[in-house]
This record gives sequence, C-alpha cells and structure tokens, in this order.
Amino acid sequence: MCMSNHKDTTYIPLDDYINFYYTSDIAVATTLVVRGYELVSIDKPKPNARATFVFKRDLGMDELVDGFWADRIEVKPLQFMTALKTLKSRVYNA
Repeated sequence: MCMSNHKDTTYIPLDDYINFYYTSDIAVATTLVVRGYELVSIDKPKPNARATFVFKRDLGMDELVDGFWADRIEVKPLQFMTALKTLKSRVYNA
C-alpha cells in the first residue's frame, strides 16, 4: 500500500501492528479521527472490498477503541457526522 504525499511516496505496511493501528470498521475509524488520531492511509484493494483504515499508533488509542466497543466514550455528534462523511467520500471517490 502506498500513500501519496505530493512529491514523496511512503510505503505503509499492512502488518506493522507496533507502529500502526488497522480497522475496517468505519465507525471506529471515524471516532479515532474525531479524537485527533492521525489517519495515514486508506487501503481499498478492489472496488467492492472493505476499506482498511490505517492510523499511526499512539498512546491511548487501544483504550479508546476498547471504550468504543464497551459504549464508554462520547463524541460530539456533528464532529462525528462530518468526519464520517469525509471518510466515506475518501473511500468511495478514490
């Protein structure tokens, strides 16, 4: 997978679980974006395949994801919906 950065191309591996966090759940990805975690790439190998959202691993990320699944976190609804629309646009219009 590659992420284009104007002049540079950076290889982002899909199996580096120490430096990156991967999810195919768009709600989890949206929550991470809203909370300020860095989305470094979206991998979608085929048009009908699920996208994999790749984040730079950072402190507190695992706890946030656990809190998401345990229904223990809150996000602002308008921020969530804006981030969700942006992610969907990036996935489906890429």
